[in-house]
Amino acid sequence: MEPQTRILLAISFFNVITSFNVLSLTYLTDKTVTGRITNGIPVAIGEFPYVVAIKVEGQYRCGGFIYNERWVVTAASCVKKFQNVLDRVTVEAGIVSLQTPESSQQVIRIESFYPYDSYDEFLTGPLHDLALIQTRSPFTFNSEVNFSYYDESSGEEATFIGWGIAETIEGGGSYSNELRQATITVNSSICQSAYGTSYQNAYMICTGDTQSPCHYDEGSPLVQNGFVVGVMSRNTGCDAIGTVVPTIYTRLSIYYTWMVATAGIQPLPSLVQLSRSFSEPEEN
Repeated sequence: MEPQTRILLAISFFNVITSFNVLSLTYLTDKTVTGRITNGIPVAIGEFPYVVAIKVEGQYRCGGFIYNERWVVTAASCVKKFQNVLDRVTVEAGIVSLQTPESSQQVIRIESFYPYDSYDEFLTGPLHDLALIQTRSPFTFNSEVNFSYYDESSGEEATFIGWGIAETIEGGGSYSNELRQATITVNSSICQSAYGTSYQNAYMICTGDTQSPCHYDEGSPLVQNGFVVGVMSRNTGCDAIGTVVPTIYTRLSIYYTWMVATAGIQPLPSLVQLSRSFSEPEEN
């Protein structure tokens, strides 16, 4: 089904939507960076309005992105350990700093977690490392807080956005208090060499650079051409400067059917964006 056809069917299903917010899509730049994501380029408020911080009792634990008004996409490896402490978990949007409150900040509590049905860290490793978070109240969309569409990965260059740390907390590492971005390279062969059969290209995306996500970046988005194409699942760490770190991301397009069945459709784009061409995600 063509994307435009799918959108028109959604309009028919929900009658006619007469007002909706204009989506702020962020396009990739030709910036290059050195070092890890924690040493990447600082992000400005509104530059990636869909990126969120997932916190437990106010402490940052992983990232995600806004799917629609009541749902966030992240990694199952992030939320599985928080299943029994729902009342202590919040999603924070409209921020770039983890410490300094901002006028654009929206702090929303969690209703429930929905890890992908077949995910089992001990049996499947990084396979199906995907989860949806339902919030108790909706996000208020504006230029600082908004959702992102997702698409199939294409090309070799991508942007990763996150707050991750350079070392484990136990090892004395500290969070990157400011949201940062890094330009990285998609390269499936490096993960096939590093992870063997546990890396499945049909369900995963691989990057390998001297810039890479870090600990606690699970669930944070990988972006190409203004669309989220994956969420960070795992890597072997990012402590060694100059070391190529193979990183696995969950390939989002494969999970279209499950995401729609669980969280519903995404908001409609503006009339300008309606004409934007994007590929149809494969069904699982």
